[in-house]
Amino acid sequence: MMRGCAVFLLSVALVCATPVDDWNAIVAMDAGPASTPENVEQARQLAAAHMARHKVLIEDFLKKNPDSDRAFDARLRLAAILAATGKMEKKQSLVDESMLLLQKLERDKSAALTKRAEAGFRRVCLLMQSLQGQESARRGDLVAAARNYKVRYPGDRRAPRLLVEVATICDNDTALKRELLEEARNLSMEEGLNRRIADDLERLDLLNKPLPLRFPTLQNRAFDAASLRGRIIVLIFWSAESAPSLLWIEEFRRALEKLPGDRLAIVTISVDTDQNMVRERIKEIGIADWPTGCDGKGWLGPLIEPFGINAVPTVFLLDQQGVLRAINARNSYESWIRRLLIQPAGAS
Repeated sequence: MMRGCAVFLLSVALVCATPVDDWNAIVAMDAGPASTPENVEQARQLAAAHMARHKVLIEDFLKKNPDSDRAFDARLRLAAILAATGKMEKKQSLVDESMLLLQKLERDKSAALTKRAEAGFRRVCLLMQSLQGQESARRGDLVAAARNYKVRYPGDRRAPRLLVEVATICDNDTALKRELLEEARNLSMEEGLNRRIADDLERLDLLNKPLPLRFPTLQNRAFDAASLRGRIIVLIFWSAESAPSLLWIEEFRRALEKLPGDRLAIVTISVDTDQNMVRERIKEIGIADWPTGCDGKGWLGPLIEPFGINAVPTVFLLDQQGVLRAINARNSYESWIRRLLIQPAGAS
């Protein structure tokens, strides 16, 4: 009898759930999966299951409350889940569906301008993320999207940030890169972003010029880039305490198997202050044979500050004559390396 009552009360509770209850259940999903994964594959499975559950809750909410004042926010969440699932499962159709949904939300004249701006911002960001490997070919689309956002939502603090992000794919068009950075500087009211723009402009001044690079390494040898003429130099600024740095280096090491290692030289400079810790870490992650500089003075040290480094990992590429050709090659190093291998040294 008691068990039957419990089931009945639970059924009543589910039937009587209010729109507020439904929305709170959706928001609660932001806490992520309840379980702690034991390995990468389990983490992927948990994330996939969590996103699938999140998607069901949103779709149920929209079905029951199509005219709710939360409907726009729910659709924004749905677009994010579609994009994340598409990227994780390598299903471009889901990313395209997300893009179409964001476009529809941005055109929704019944929504507040701030909400439409949020949809527009996410759309431009998704466009940038979905074009990895095609940035140069589609650069015009990205530049136009960022500038259109600036015009469509005047005064939006994210407009200069979009311009700065798009500028990262313009290393081989220094005039356009500088133009975008200066546009962003004229709009930005954020101290942190202004510092980044200043650093980006400082790095920009180094492009397409020889980069004198000499320093003592943690391997107790002297490094001189001039001794590597004829080889492309991949210069990695990183931190032994930065998870993104370590993950990037792991990915890069795998990618090296597909690249002509005999024509490359890999060099790293650490922003850390504990040199002994860096020595231990390069052994742990298998890069002890890569010349590594670390002056122990952090972000303001002479190996870091002159290059305008404000984030790690940052990846520079020098051509066979020691000319700095790319200052943002973190996500495009393969295409840059292949391009430099077939171009005459020093050519733009």
